[in-house]
Amino acid sequence: MARRRQLTTRSTSSATAGDDTQRVTERVRFARARSGASSAPSTASATSASASASASASAGTAEVRCAVGDLTAVVHVSGADAPDVVVVLVHGVGSSARAFDPVRRALLRPGALSRAAVHAIDLPGFGAAPRAPRDVSIEEHAAVVAEHVRRHVLDLPDGAPRPVVVLVGHSMGGQVVAQAMADHPREAPAGVLVGPTADRHARSAPRQALRLARDAVGERPRALATLAVDYVLRCSLPHYARQVRHMLGHRLEDVVPRVPGRLIVVRGAHDPIAPRRWCRELALAAPRGTSREVRGRHHAMDADPEGILAAVRDAGGLPRGLPRDLSRDLP
Repeated sequence: MARRRQLTTRSTSSATAGDDTQRVTERVRFARARSGASSAPSTASATSASASASASASAGTAEVRCAVGDLTAVVHVSGADAPDVVVVLVHGVGSSARAFDPVRRALLRPGALSRAAVHAIDLPGFGAAPRAPRDVSIEEHAAVVAEHVRRHVLDLPDGAPRPVVVLVGHSMGGQVVAQAMADHPREAPAGVLVGPTADRHARSAPRQALRLARDAVGERPRALATLAVDYVLRCSLPHYARQVRHMLGHRLEDVVPRVPGRLIVVRGAHDPIAPRRWCRELALAAPRGTSREVRGRHHAMDADPEGILAAVRDAGGLPRGLPRDLSRDLP
């Protein structure tokens, strides 16, 4: 009998500071989402956190909403029902989960990883997520990502083996992933930073804009088309501008020394936004950091998804074809 995975969402609420926490659990079966069956999603709402799940229009993908306070992320989940490996993808500023489509396909290719699931996140205010009602810091984005992992990846039935979890962040998403690894090591035990921003040697809006323009000249058409839609139609200009300020103000070099897990810093060989010197500095500053180069430019996910897949394997300590019971012994 085929195994069915259940997503468990929890919400907590308190009437006053001294009240006991009340939990509400909702379960949504992925089989219905993948078969395209229509379903009315349950919703749990609360002052501190809430989440809901609904079937996506795309077959084989479930769309999960994770609300923490007044911030809501939308997560596109695909892959194995009861995974050994969960890869969480975090996009950059102005972008969305769609930027990782080539990597998502590589991760789910038969034989790439043993029973993998991919959780591609639209951060609050980006992509399919509702517009953020206020300014959002890198630390708050990291907290939302960690909360999603806590509810939808690590909230398992008693006795169930814990999957290996690897977070992958691109550009500003790399800052979010590193912050999550430092602040929430249980939910973010291993990570890959792809073209992380913002290089401390060029940390100003004009210099970053110039590098972005240089990068656009050589990027692949798919990456540019995805960015154009996400920047213009799916992200408000005020939100984008506020997020750029946070991207520039965040000191990634001060965060990575606090990261206890395995961290791999990846850059495209021709990336002008994340230079080799910057990426090597970050890798050296991390207690368990390494750096490497793959094909392509800043959006290396398009040029070399297999290179990103290899970094995910290394970050998670995963051999090709991970045996199911090995995940019990990994941190």
